[in-house]
Amino acid sequence: MNTVERMAEEIRAEIANGEELEDIKDRSGEFIDSYLPVYYNQIIDEWKAMPSEYNDRGSAELGQGGEVNIYNLMSLDLYLYYSDLFAEAVEEVEEALEGAE
Repeated sequence: MNTVERMAEEIRAEIANGEELEDIKDRSGEFIDSYLPVYYNQIIDEWKAMPSEYNDRGSAELGQGGEVNIYNLMSLDLYLYYSDLFAEAVEEVEEALEGAE
């Protein structure tokens, strides 16, 4: 199961538990944060595995925030990547919900 499928499954589970899709979208930052690695070796591995079009975009689009080091910069790139994956997952769930109506 890929990341978008896992995210979509989690979104569907939250909806099944009574959560509204709009509320889930409003909490997207929390959702995305839960997918971000915290250990340096995991940050490096996931950063290497993500598509290269996300390389070095995070700090330009999100700002640098706290301490500036390579791991922080890689994490910002990963945040953008997972934000796009989350958007795909939401779209998948929305389409399924529309099809069920």
